[in-house]
Amino acid sequence: MNKKFVVIGLGDFGWSVATTLAERGAEVIAVDQDMEIIEDIKDKVTYAIRLDSTDERALKTAGVENVDAVIVSIGTNFENTTLTSVLLLQMGVKKIVARVSSKIQEIILEKLGVHQIINPELEIAGKVASSLVNDDILDYIPLGEDYTIVQIKAPKDFVGKSLQEIDLRIRFNVNLITIKRQYIIINEETGEKTTKDRIYGVPTASTIIENGDILILLGRDKDIKKIIG
Repeated sequence: MNKKFVVIGLGDFGWSVATTLAERGAEVIAVDQDMEIIEDIKDKVTYAIRLDSTDERALKTAGVENVDAVIVSIGTNFENTTLTSVLLLQMGVKKIVARVSSKIQEIILEKLGVHQIINPELEIAGKVASSLVNDDILDYIPLGEDYTIVQIKAPKDFVGKSLQEIDLRIRFNVNLITIKRQYIIINEETGEKTTKDRIYGVPTASTIIENGDILILLGRDKDIKKIIG
């Protein structure tokens, strides 16, 4: 049986991956938002679909849950790469391969749980993440111009409230990328319980913050400091 792949983003890299896989006998679904690109590649792959990969319902129409791997190669829009990757993780895709253009982006996707990260432009350098003195900040990734991505323990006054009630964007000028949440896994044979962190997915206004949640936030240093006090 031929392997099946979805390639999201058909710039130079994504186009090359999609057509090479197809040439080697794989079933390839090529995805992009540009209809002109879809028309150009449709005869070179199994299917070519125009859709927005940050839309969960649209993404499911591409059949991503039933393929061997999804390659995310959206290009310069890293926000869309991140949101797409989170959705794919939430759907339980077997393998997610994402293209990045910097070491910082590589680190962000790695922490989200993306299975394989490819950096075709830059050599892999040392890890660029540091911790702040505040114990509530678990990780800190500077993005430049005072913007950072941080992982913080959910503040006590957030627990039990919905994201709509907390209103991070309006009150703090900060965006929530996703949540890491602890789940208890019970071994059916031994009854032993273990706790593991998993990506919650793309939070909605009705998502309730739970005790022990880790919030992954994007914002300016000064605004994030307002949350942690």
